[in-house]
Amino acid sequence: MARQRLLGSILARVGAQVRRNYRSSFVHGTRLEYVSYSSPRNMMQAPPIVVMHDLNLSSASWRHVALNLSQSGLRQVITVDARNHGLSPYITGHSPMHLAADVEALMSHQSLNKIVALGHGMGGRAMMTLALTQPQLVERVILVDITPAPVPSNFYLTRQVFEMMLQVAPSIPSNLSLSEGRTFILPIFQDVVHDATELRRIIYNLRKMQDNTFGWAVNPQAVLSSWGDMMINYEATLGGLRPYMGEVLLIAGSQSEFVTTTSIAVMQRYFPNTVVQILDAGHCVYEDQPEQFVELVVEFTQTCLVC
Repeated sequence: MARQRLLGSILARVGAQVRRNYRSSFVHGTRLEYVSYSSPRNMMQAPPIVVMHDLNLSSASWRHVALNLSQSGLRQVITVDARNHGLSPYITGHSPMHLAADVEALMSHQSLNKIVALGHGMGGRAMMTLALTQPQLVERVILVDITPAPVPSNFYLTRQVFEMMLQVAPSIPSNLSLSEGRTFILPIFQDVVHDATELRRIIYNLRKMQDNTFGWAVNPQAVLSSWGDMMINYEATLGGLRPYMGEVLLIAGSQSEFVTTTSIAVMQRYFPNTVVQILDAGHCVYEDQPEQFVELVVEFTQTCLVC
């Protein structure tokens, strides 16, 4: 009963969509946590593959695939925790421009002139933005189940989930252990999130803080502050940028609704040299079909355009 009252209160307080027109031409990047994967066969003079994960995930979700990519291909692989995710700083601003600036800051810190920009979902929009605003920094682009077109209508539920995350964490009794806290919130989110994989990701993002309160491995408030720019009006934030003329590989999941004939047409306006590969997978293509995914990326990056 207490959980039902809590859920009703949360849903009643879920506000209107965050709408904000982002027009700043410059934002400051922040220092990201990253993991580097390399093997003796890598061509160290070739631009590395820099990977940014999707919303509500972290670089840890790419560990297995990144290791295989570095061992099977000719490129070093660098996976990052996006700002407000994982071990990277919790900081205001979470627009595609902010995320792209963070990748640029990482490149500066690592003395990288160019990269292969690989991004999934949210990370894909960061890498699209980097390629469109700073094309001289990007040798190639690899996008995983994302285009500049609007995301599927059923994905907007995620905004509601982030609103719930803000409300739920303070309500968890501080005397509960982490596992007990996860058990406590499970029925609350089960009423809203019906996909088992997505539900598990939300529950396991819960963290026990040093002061015994509960928090998240993602910063819900920062994500919500840029929800319009990132998820709803992304194409509008591109504001007449010239197309990126480099090579682009779009790897989509056949069981996902993120990439369609319509969204591919939108993609072609900004990335005219796009090749589309569709695998038997959902939105997390690299998890559902890791071997095929690695094969596609290795083949796409086996030649160096700037070496």
